[in-house]
Amino acid sequence: MPDFGFVGPSYEAPSIYVEAQECINFFPEVDPLKQPGNRGVVALYPTPGLTTKVVLPNQQEVRGMRTLSGGTQMIVVCGPYVYVLSSNLTPSVVGLLNSNSGRVGISDNGINVNIVDGAYRYTWRIGNPSTAIFTGSISGTTLTVTQLSSGVITAGQALFGIGVTSETVITALGTGTGGVGTYTINLSQTVAAESLNTAAAGAVFTASITTTVLTVTAVSSGTLYVGQTIQGSGIAANTIITALGTGTGGTGTYTISTTQTIASRTMYALSFSVLPSSDGAFSGGNTIDIVDNYFVYNDPGTQEWGASDLLSPLSSSTSYALKDAAPDKLVALIVDHREIYLMGEASSEVWTDVGAVPFPFQRIPGTSTQHGIGAQFSLSRLGNSFAYLSRNSRGQAQIMQMNGYIPQRISTHAVENTLTNQYVADAIAWTYQLEGHEIYVISFPTLNLTWAYDSTTQMWHKWLYLGDDGAYQRHRGNCNALFQGMVLVGDYSNGKIYMLDRQNYTDDGQTIRRVRRAPHLITDMQRQYFDELQIQFQPGVGTTGFSYAAITTTTGNTVYLGNTYTITSSGTLTIPVDGIYVLGTASASAIPATTTNPQAMLRWSNDGGSTWSREYWVSIGQLGKYRNRAIWRRLGTARDRIFEVAVTDPVNAVIVSANLKSSGGEN
Repeated sequence: MPDFGFVGPSYEAPSIYVEAQECINFFPEVDPLKQPGNRGVVALYPTPGLTTKVVLPNQQEVRGMRTLSGGTQMIVVCGPYVYVLSSNLTPSVVGLLNSNSGRVGISDNGINVNIVDGAYRYTWRIGNPSTAIFTGSISGTTLTVTQLSSGVITAGQALFGIGVTSETVITALGTGTGGVGTYTINLSQTVAAESLNTAAAGAVFTASITTTVLTVTAVSSGTLYVGQTIQGSGIAANTIITALGTGTGGTGTYTISTTQTIASRTMYALSFSVLPSSDGAFSGGNTIDIVDNYFVYNDPGTQEWGASDLLSPLSSSTSYALKDAAPDKLVALIVDHREIYLMGEASSEVWTDVGAVPFPFQRIPGTSTQHGIGAQFSLSRLGNSFAYLSRNSRGQAQIMQMNGYIPQRISTHAVENTLTNQYVADAIAWTYQLEGHEIYVISFPTLNLTWAYDSTTQMWHKWLYLGDDGAYQRHRGNCNALFQGMVLVGDYSNGKIYMLDRQNYTDDGQTIRRVRRAPHLITDMQRQYFDELQIQFQPGVGTTGFSYAAITTTTGNTVYLGNTYTITSSGTLTIPVDGIYVLGTASASAIPATTTNPQAMLRWSNDGGSTWSREYWVSIGQLGKYRNRAIWRRLGTARDRIFEVAVTDPVNAVIVSANLKSSGGEN
């Protein structure tokens, strides 16, 4: 039986007696040069491992990532902190959100970055995120710098760090003159010694405020822009420039968001702002995108959505509309082919820019559908459109891909079976592309489950993380971005940013357990005799060093490297052909993190997947053993047999094909 469907995707039917296939931490690839039925038409490759590239200081949930226009900077939100990563992946704090958890939406227009977190909108004027990096502490209004890593500290710089109050500015030099020493800041606070960074204020100037008019009489440095936060002695927090008056970046008048009276003094225009509640027709937003240089975003819990002014981070109070083709609430939006898809609870519709005033968008007739979205953060670009978790008036939990204006189902009954009658509204999705495979990844935090859809092969596999307790969990990835030629993903809890790495066969050092469970083997329910199963792995993938494989003796003992084992005069220890085992204590040897003799673990079920045998191990092949064959013999009889193989060694475990020798018995 040269090809019995051993290699394939995940597909476990509602009844395992119908289908019980699993494909965990492998993904199928189809060879277009081979004819159906030939060896290796479909092969299984290991999913990418995780290699840590950055650990953000606050070590919280990475809530969103976006590579900015130009590709030299990446915005990352981790916990409440907004970071900018430079091209060498150095993180600098540039802002602080009013929330600590949950996915955020990020977009940019090449000039400003806008962020939404549900209740608030934020903006950052794109620029140099870090003028100086140093170690320092704060007591009251005194900043004490003990070590300077790079740059020069000067008055007029905004100060950032974990626990540093938003809108903190260095206002004067003390004993420090650009490096180690003391400095005066504007806001009293206490921060223990940590890594801090400064960024030059957008502008340093002299001005006064009367009600909502800022009058600038002199500019020492920089340029004033709409959307900047104004800070200085006595100025109310969250004071934002909302409009130009006679000033166009220098001296003149500007409109600000908060009424107050401030005499003439030195002030600072900061590049990061929490947009005021008076901005636009409503505050906040769950999802945000960019089209024709307008930011577009939704109003959580309503039918409303709004647009910013052209090339501006701010919005006019009349620049909004309603998702009005159906009465359900607007959940999320996404821009595709310069058209805005409004995804409601049970329906969707599409709008486009027609240049209207005061709101430039109108609904396109005939684009409404009867499919809404079941999880606002399940929207992710895929192929030439996007995919999402669907919901409508009849049910939920189908995964759809938009084809023009028509959603098409891409999930299978097996995927949907895992989501039936479950809470799926917290699903999150992102898409990555490696080696020609574009894969839509959707995780379900409540279910602790991650599914992955390969649009190249149209096959699904599970992508799971192995916890310390040996149980599968959802994948660590919470969001992603392509930056500096790397596909980077942010962790959902610990502040780590990983690279998806095809050369790393662990998840940041954690074991990856890869499993393939084959289809049922049934011949008219007649008894079959299984003589031999050979799985063709890519051989010779072992590495140099000591073996971590367990040793099972005739007495049932299992010995690992690091334990001392004594063979008694009456005991036996069987080492298979080509097997290499190192016994003793770790202190006796220098142990590299390698696997000399990677193993494949086979088990089977004779009752359709209800119960399983113990595992039987054979070698995949030591380094250089390119003729190694993974063969199991004398496999017993069954009327309904399912084979399952697992690999946990950190090696390039590619499954090319499988051959089975069996014969039918007489009833």
